[in-house]
Amino acid sequence: MSPRSKTSIRLPREGEAPAAAALVVGAYLRALRLSLGLSGQEAGEAIRCSAATVSRLETGRLHQPAHAIGLMGRYGIDEPLSLAVVQQLLQDSQTHRHVMFDPAPGWLDRLHACQRQAESMVIHTAYAIPEIARVPSYPVDALTQRLRADVPVRIPPPGPLTGDTGQTVTLLLDEMVLHRPLGDPSVMADQLAHLQHLASSVGGPRILLVPLQAPVIPPAGFLSQVTLHGHDLIIEEGPAFAFYYTGAEISPRRPGLEAALAAGVPVEQVAVCLEGARARFAEEAAECVSGHRRA
Repeated sequence: MSPRSKTSIRLPREGEAPAAAALVVGAYLRALRLSLGLSGQEAGEAIRCSAATVSRLETGRLHQPAHAIGLMGRYGIDEPLSLAVVQQLLQDSQTHRHVMFDPAPGWLDRLHACQRQAESMVIHTAYAIPEIARVPSYPVDALTQRLRADVPVRIPPPGPLTGDTGQTVTLLLDEMVLHRPLGDPSVMADQLAHLQHLASSVGGPRILLVPLQAPVIPPAGFLSQVTLHGHDLIIEEGPAFAFYYTGAEISPRRPGLEAALAAGVPVEQVAVCLEGARARFAEEAAECVSGHRRA
């Protein structure tokens, strides 16, 4: 299939959610444009369209895939594989309109683009601390490290979670996350201290701890619900892929998040739990240092 195909993508009907691929690719295009400091008018000149057309592309009201491919070329994404991947994702949306499976090259950039532009975001995990709340030295598991080792990233994840980002962010951390020693104990102690700092920061994220005894089935990876250009988008993130859902496909996946939100306890109210885990890792780190000295 040629990346320059003129095939149109069906526009959403009145009141209908956009196609998942159109919403995700639109966020990706906007992130690329902003990274280059281009206005919508400047971008539109590359595809002989107005700034309004660029805006429609970026907000999920995509009509011509060729316009998306043209903008990618303007933004310096001209590898045939990258162009073909986006073309295929958009074409697949004709059949699977409100579902998008993205394991293809550039998937992490597309995920980061959605996260950076979300007006609000809820992330539920029992797997690891979400990337946007990690200290630089916090590790991820060996499988994720191996699968992402050679993945080039043009669009970084969202910056520090503060009130200046303009986002409303809720982190739903299953209690088991606090007890998973993914790295050196001193790093884990620093990470938990960072979570305490975020929870107490003015304008920072809301952090809820989901108790182990709560009747909530935790996700295998990261389960997120974001609001993007006024539309809800649910994301299931794995070590080397992401699933996206819009429209009616959200309903079967929303109850898990709602149950976790209902069971979650603000970190400030269970500070003893977080502080206890942090102290345990700090004690283990001190013992390691002491052992090295004796040796």
